Amino acid sequence: MEQQKILDEINYYKAQELTELLYARDMITFDEYDKLTDLNRQTFSPMYADLLPKSLEKSPNQS
Repeated sequence: MEQQKILDEINYYKAQELTELLYARDMITFDEYDKLTDLNRQTFSPMYADLLPKSLEKSPNQS
């Protein structure tokens, strides 16, 4: 794997962790979380992006 792909994977992971943290702390809405997740995938092009769901489903216990 080339170096840039590895960096993209690391940056995607960091960006997605931050996105999840913001959502868990109710600092962003679910719609914002979904949009940020999509933007993270477009920006960093994770290797398995085509395996990830296009949009995320909100679980019943989340508001």
